[in-house]
Amino acid sequence: MKRYFVFLLLSSGWYLHAAPWRELKNFNLKKDQTAIVSVKTEGLDRNLSFRWTLYTDKALVVHEKFDRIVGQHILYDGHNDSFRKRLLPPKNSELDVPYALVVFKKYDETNQTVQFDLLLFDKESRVKLDYLTK
Repeated sequence: MKRYFVFLLLSSGWYLHAAPWRELKNFNLKKDQTAIVSVKTEGLDRNLSFRWTLYTDKALVVHEKFDRIVGQHILYDGHNDSFRKRLLPPKNSELDVPYALVVFKKYDETNQTVQFDLLLFDKESRVKLDYLTK
């Protein structure tokens, strides 16, 4: 039983080391500061933008816009802390759809900033991102 546990522990460490996302970018945004990411795909150049407007009771209100479609998300610290934005329609399978995942990492009380991570999941390398916000 002990050997089985050690095997599971070692194999899960290897799996965690191999990241499923292709690209990771960190953003530290003040209130109403907009993060803009240029999404270049198959001859199209579109912008994904997001900003936060309110943080209260460990809940963050985030507004996003992509392809002229706007959305609002309420992200919570610790659970339900991300939103997913599909960047292209499926080509071969629904499992291979490129998408961006925006994750609320933490709120810095002293600087009044929020840290976000943007992860790009794109197995077929159909998308190229340019970060217009530093």
